[in-house]
Amino acid sequence: MAAAVFAKIEFLIWRNATKVVGDQPSTQGETMHNNQLITASFEKFAPNEPVRFASEACLIVRRPGSRCSVCREVCPAAALTGTEWSINIEPDRCVGCGLCAAECPTGALQVDGCSPLADNLAGDSILLECRRVAPADRDPDAIVVSCLGGLTAVDILDAVAADSKRDVTLIDHGWCEQCAVAQCAAPWRSALDESRSLLNSVEPSLGDRLTVETRFLSNDLAQPIVASLRPDKQVGRRDFLRRFTGLAAKPASREESRRIVFGRGYVTPHKRQRMLESMGALASAYERPFPRTLMPSVKVADGCDLKGICAAVCPTGALRVERTNDRLELHFEAMKCTACGLCERNCANKALSLWPEGDGAVVRSEVIVSSRPTAVCPGCGDSFPQTAGDPFCPSCTKSMAVMQELSAMRLRPAVHADPMPARAGEEG
Repeated sequence: MAAAVFAKIEFLIWRNATKVVGDQPSTQGETMHNNQLITASFEKFAPNEPVRFASEACLIVRRPGSRCSVCREVCPAAALTGTEWSINIEPDRCVGCGLCAAECPTGALQVDGCSPLADNLAGDSILLECRRVAPADRDPDAIVVSCLGGLTAVDILDAVAADSKRDVTLIDHGWCEQCAVAQCAAPWRSALDESRSLLNSVEPSLGDRLTVETRFLSNDLAQPIVASLRPDKQVGRRDFLRRFTGLAAKPASREESRRIVFGRGYVTPHKRQRMLESMGALASAYERPFPRTLMPSVKVADGCDLKGICAAVCPTGALRVERTNDRLELHFEAMKCTACGLCERNCANKALSLWPEGDGAVVRSEVIVSSRPTAVCPGCGDSFPQTAGDPFCPSCTKSMAVMQELSAMRLRPAVHADPMPARAGEEG
C-alpha cells in the first residue's frame, strides 16, 4: 500500500521534476565518472567535520518519500540527523569511521581519511590498516584508513585500478568484533565480496588478488576510538560512553538543511559512475571486453500503456518517457541504472521486467524500449497512446462506461420484494 502511494506521488511530481533538472546528456564522456568533477560536487557539512555531502546524489534530498535512512541507521555515534527531506550532522559527534559512506547506495557521502589511494606505494601489495593501530604496531608500508568497515567496493576497485599489478591486502588484528564502531568480526566482508565478484568478471583470477591477512594483536593495544580517528576532537570519557551506548542527550532541534534542492529531481549515482570507470580501466589494462553484467537491461511487454509510472519512480532518470510529434516512447539508459527494481515493482500492468545483470549486450547509449503511436482524444482533447479500435483515451473510456452503467441503473425498473405470506389463522 505504501509503495503504491509513493508511486502515485512520484508520478504527480514527475513532469515538474524533469523540468527542474532538465534532460541529462547521454554521451559517454559526461556519463562516466570524472574524479575532479565528482570531488568538486562534495561539500563539508561543517568546516571541522570530516563528512562531505553531495546533495545531487542523496535519495533523501532528491527523492522525497524514498525513506532511505541507511546512513543514519549505521552511524555508531548517531551523528547524522535530519528529516524525511533533509540530512544534517550534529557537531562533535562524528568519529570519522566512514560507515555511512560505505552504506550509502548512491555515493552521496565521503569521509576524510577513508580513501585507500596514495602515491609512492612501497612493496608488492597495497596494505590497508585501521587507524586504531598504534604507530609502533603498524606495518611501515601500510595505508592507514579510519576503519576497514568504511571501505566501499568502489574504494577497493580504485586501489586495484590505480596499480593493477599489486595485490590489495586488508590487515585484520582480530579486535573488530569488540570495537564500538565496527561491532562485527569482518566489517569489510560485503565490500570485499562485491569487489571480488566485479574483478572476476574482468579476469577470472583477478579477484584472488584481494586478501585478508590476520595479525592478531591484544585488544589492550587498540588506541581509543575518538583519540585515533578524530585526534582534533577532545571528548570526555563520560560523554564518549554515552555516545556509544545510546544515552547521549537528544540534540536540540535544528533548522532543516539548506542543501535541500527545491523541486527535487533525478539522483546522480556517484558510486555507480566511479565503479564503471574503474572497471573500464581494468578491462582496458587486461585487454578484456567491458563486463556485460554491469549493464542492466529492461524488457517491456505489449501490455505497457506508457503511463510513465516506471519513469516517475526511477531515481536516476535511467527510464524516461519522451513525446514526439505522433509517438510516445519509453527510453532507457543502462549507464544510469542502479538496478534498484522500483520500475518493475511499481508497473501496474506488470509489463516491465528488469534484468539486473543485463541480457548479454553492452549498450552504452540510450535505447527505446517501447514506442506507440499517439492520437488526440475527441472527448478531452489530450494526446494518448492509441489502442486498436478505441478513439477515446482510457480515462474517457472509463468515464463513459461509468455513465452508461449509471444510466442503465436509472432506467432499470425497481424490483420489489414479495410480501411475506400470511400465517395460518391470520387474515390476509
